[in-house]
Amino acid sequence: MIGTDDIDDTDVTSVRSVLAERLAALLADRPRANPAVVAEAVRAVCAVDHVALVEIESGICSVVATAGADLLAIGTRSPAVVSSRLVAVSAGREWSSADLSREPGFDRPIDQLYLSLGIRAGAGFPLTLRGRPVGAVLLSSTTPGRDWAPLSAAIGESAGLLGALLGFGRGHGEPLRVVVVHPDPLVAHGLARVVERGLPAEVDVAAGLWDPRLGELVAKADVIVADSVVEWAKDLEGLVVVHDHPGPVPASGNVVSREAAPRSLVVAVARASSVAGADRPAAPGPGLSTREFELLRELATGRSYKEIATRLQLSAATVRSYSRGLYAKLGVHSRGEAVAKASRSGLLEV
Repeated sequence: MIGTDDIDDTDVTSVRSVLAERLAALLADRPRANPAVVAEAVRAVCAVDHVALVEIESGICSVVATAGADLLAIGTRSPAVVSSRLVAVSAGREWSSADLSREPGFDRPIDQLYLSLGIRAGAGFPLTLRGRPVGAVLLSSTTPGRDWAPLSAAIGESAGLLGALLGFGRGHGEPLRVVVVHPDPLVAHGLARVVERGLPAEVDVAAGLWDPRLGELVAKADVIVADSVVEWAKDLEGLVVVHDHPGPVPASGNVVSREAAPRSLVVAVARASSVAGADRPAAPGPGLSTREFELLRELATGRSYKEIATRLQLSAATVRSYSRGLYAKLGVHSRGEAVAKASRSGLLEV
């Protein structure tokens, strides 16, 4: 069992990976696992004396599962103000203390209960959906001096998996919103079915980057599943990229191979859902790279290829080569057609 005292960087990585693997296995077996099993998995990997999994809804915190010493009964409901940890996690903040007996202001009713039962260190980590706290993981230890930073990283990495397993934030039938963007409709609908079978999700399919509904679908989505050519969304944490190259799944948790999608896509979407609520950029167009957008704007000025090459610090031959690729993506055959179509589509205003 991995402890958190004197942890080095290798052990931090181990805690994160082991917890993610345990939760992913539970998710693969059943989309809604027994909460007690989930709590015990967290307790075992994090090596703490007690775990409480709490759902947060309309300002009320409800204990849905515990593991370890019996401190709070399952089903206990209370406002956040009765606990210092609940006050913090209900506001979306982490809270931790290496020594609760010396923690200033740790004197609320549940705080006092924990101290009376021998808890000496504790932490609380919020679970979010669409940017709002919908649940929390409360960890407690009878040993003072615990370093909670490694477990913060582990819980943060697995927040989406925990939310998906426990159904936090779905109390009123509100599904996870996912949009699949892929130029091949068969692949797109196949990926959508995989997500729907594994998660309580509402999945829309966009027929590639020219789908007139794309901007609207992306704006409302919690998670975007797309092929690797979607340059405009590549920096989004809420993005899952499905690439077509055979072989093992890459190390990044939000990238899966199409070959491995039936096993890994649901886990990746669940993980990505923990950052739901982040700002989404409007879909700028047909998979144009940053350089191609620069070129398109230069072409619209009427400058010669030589002048454009100088401004972009490229050779004229390279500019002509990029132009041919740009024309192909836009489905046009000339500079004039490219500028006209880009103007009509609003690409020059992005």
